[in-house]
Amino acid sequence: MEQFTRILVLFTIFIIAAISVSGCTDNSAPAPADTPVVTTAAGPVYTAGDIVKSASGTDSPAWLVVGYDAATDSYTRALIYKKTDGSYGYRMNSATETTKRASLEKIYSVKITHVAVDSIPTGTPTTVATAMTTATTSAATASATATTATISTDRPSIKDMSPDAGEAGTSVTTEITGGNFDSNATALLRHSGESSITASTVSYYSAQSITCIFNLPNTTRVGQWDIVVTNPNGLSGEYNGFFTVHGNSTAST
Repeated sequence: MEQFTRILVLFTIFIIAAISVSGCTDNSAPAPADTPVVTTAAGPVYTAGDIVKSASGTDSPAWLVVGYDAATDSYTRALIYKKTDGSYGYRMNSATETTKRASLEKIYSVKITHVAVDSIPTGTPTTVATAMTTATTSAATASATATTATISTDRPSIKDMSPDAGEAGTSVTTEITGGNFDSNATALLRHSGESSITASTVSYYSAQSITCIFNLPNTTRVGQWDIVVTNPNGLSGEYNGFFTVHGNSTAST
């Protein structure tokens, strides 16, 4: 009996030791630390040669993306027009604008097509008539001269404006279409209680189309502005609340 007791004690000690050793070696591995997620700012949506417009804008003129500068996170753009066969296109002049990427991608969210920037000519395409006599040419030239020299007695009308929005603190080039525009017409943006913004440049293309450049100060009031076109005869056409000014996130407060 005494021997059995010794064996039982030894066996109990062995079991306790085994359990202790097992407990020491059954440590769970430490949970791995969270790995930080590296986020990369989205790159530019457009590339040089993309032709874009706003959702409500016209296809001609539209904006040609001339290039992108990563250092300033800005696009260089230029107005582009369709040719008579409906293809793109041509530029009226070599003027370009620089616009912050976020602003351009937000306002001009529709990509129409893509072209090679170097393939786009500057200047209105020349239309060659297949049958025109010298007399007809002379008459047409005389008529055009007489028309140019005559001041219109009509009131201009405004039907559309593209683009119809801009950001405070930027320069906006926009085409105004309508009727009865004079070659020496002026244009301005108007808002009640604010100083009007006169177009720094008005380019006349036809009685139905002019292109204006508006320089919007950082302090320009956000919201809807009227567009007013005035002929030299003093008669004006206007479209109330047609142009929208957005806030400039970089403007000083």
